[in-house]
Amino acid sequence: MKSKIILALKILFVFGLLYFLAQKGFISVEATQGALKQWKKILPAMLVLFLTASLGVVRWQWLLEAQNIHLSWKKIFQLTFIGNFFNIALPGAVSGDFVKAYYIGQEIKGKRSKAFGSILFDRVAGVSALVLVSAGTLLLDYRSYLNTPMFSAIQFLVGTAAICVLAFYGYLFLIQEHHDPILRALRRAEKVFKKTSALTRIYESLRHYHHHRMAVVKAVFLSALIHLALGWACLNFAEALGESQLHLSSIWIVAPLGLLLTAVPIAPAGVGTGNIAFLYFFHLIGSERGADIFSLLALSNIIIGGLGGLIYFRFRSEGNLPGMNPAEAN
Repeated sequence: MKSKIILALKILFVFGLLYFLAQKGFISVEATQGALKQWKKILPAMLVLFLTASLGVVRWQWLLEAQNIHLSWKKIFQLTFIGNFFNIALPGAVSGDFVKAYYIGQEIKGKRSKAFGSILFDRVAGVSALVLVSAGTLLLDYRSYLNTPMFSAIQFLVGTAAICVLAFYGYLFLIQEHHDPILRALRRAEKVFKKTSALTRIYESLRHYHHHRMAVVKAVFLSALIHLALGWACLNFAEALGESQLHLSSIWIVAPLGLLLTAVPIAPAGVGTGNIAFLYFFHLIGSERGADIFSLLALSNIIIGGLGGLIYFRFRSEGNLPGMNPAEAN
């Protein structure tokens, strides 16, 4: 009952946001439909987004190998896109991360915590790359934005986020395991509260990347390339909506910040919160169609998630994937 109430509140919240945006004219169904007819802009953008999802397979494979988990590229591709499907189908209930960890736990016994550690670090690499792309682009073109409303609005957010990212990797790479106060605290808590043992194992799996720095560097670098490509896709969406005044560098600054706010799984593909975030951040660079840009981005992600659904149901029917109780995965 509690989960149903929470889900109902999430749905009401999202519909409330969308109604507000529509009433204010920030979301235009007509503009979005018109943009979808601009295939010379829309199709390349969607293909690039599919490519970025496929590059996520490569990134996760590197992180799995560092955990001494060896799966075929085909299996990792399947699990990645199945995870995308569950992120779309069941936001906030059974995320794709838990689903992927569950299936690896079924595939390779005794390594579920390590699998989840690789998945969690995959998320960390993606989020930290968002921050680095935004901060790096702003730093490289610092003088162009110095006295603009955008710089005034985001300088504290970007600066703080960049410091946190650098602090995290500094802690990971420089603090040895026997000197790690967080690990010591978790192990002490484990002696009193046995249920915290799973949390300790996951943290140890994250710490494992202390010894695999090259895998971390490659994962973050690839994540940055993914987000740069995603920014180019957003530029194409903007131009399909009739906005030709935007510059790619400014999109590389604000789009990652909008995506950071969609990390909370309230609705499929971040619908609602993502529209608000993109509306605000794209307004800072002179765009009034930020919410519609995100709608096209969300539509692309839903299509990719739908492909993951086809993969899931096909391989379930062929017996290549075990059955799953969502409560067990969670």
